[in-house]
Amino acid sequence: MKISEILARQAEQKNAGKPPEDRPRKPVDKKALKVIRTRETPNPKALQFVLNAQILENGYRSFAGKADSAGDALATALMDHDEIASVYIMKNFVTVTMKNEADWHHLKTPVWNIIDEKVHVYPSESSEKKIDIDVSDFHALPQEKKLAAIEMVLDRSIRFQLSQDGGGVDLKGLEGNEVQIHYQGACGDCPSSLTGTLQHIERLIKQQLDGDLTVKSV
Repeated sequence: MKISEILARQAEQKNAGKPPEDRPRKPVDKKALKVIRTRETPNPKALQFVLNAQILENGYRSFAGKADSAGDALATALMDHDEIASVYIMKNFVTVTMKNEADWHHLKTPVWNIIDEKVHVYPSESSEKKIDIDVSDFHALPQEKKLAAIEMVLDRSIRFQLSQDGGGVDLKGLEGNEVQIHYQGACGDCPSSLTGTLQHIERLIKQQLDGDLTVKSV
């Protein structure tokens, strides 16, 4: 057996026991990136364009207008269409939300083509640290710890669910017992975001942190 084959086999065995997120990532060829399908979301104005590879390892990119998109080739190209209101990028998808007067029947193909042409892999940021806070006495925590605890609940119980529908949520603050959040992507102006979704988020935060907390979308 050649020495190169032995080394390759040793590398495979070394990586075999590692969880997927700890294994070295193969670089994605820009030319190979493409949209493979669209997925409808609960928001009729938002459409999720699913890619054939992950382009964002952690976090998200959210663009709510042309000013926000400066410096990002994909978002800038999409925002050149006046019918587009926002762009939300996470993991292996791009969620595009159109304005009220727009129509997906004529907008879907141009958006698909722009994403195919401009999509790229975003540079990996420092790995997100998992938050682990003792919340047995939430009210006794300092403000910074309270905010971190809310982020912990959003991360482990809410953000993944929202990402499946092409959206996300950002924690804006905590005033007294009021948790203030801001919806992103398909959740931005979804009809259910101020009813069912908000109630679901509030219920989880009450269960996991404190029953006196309320949640408001800002």
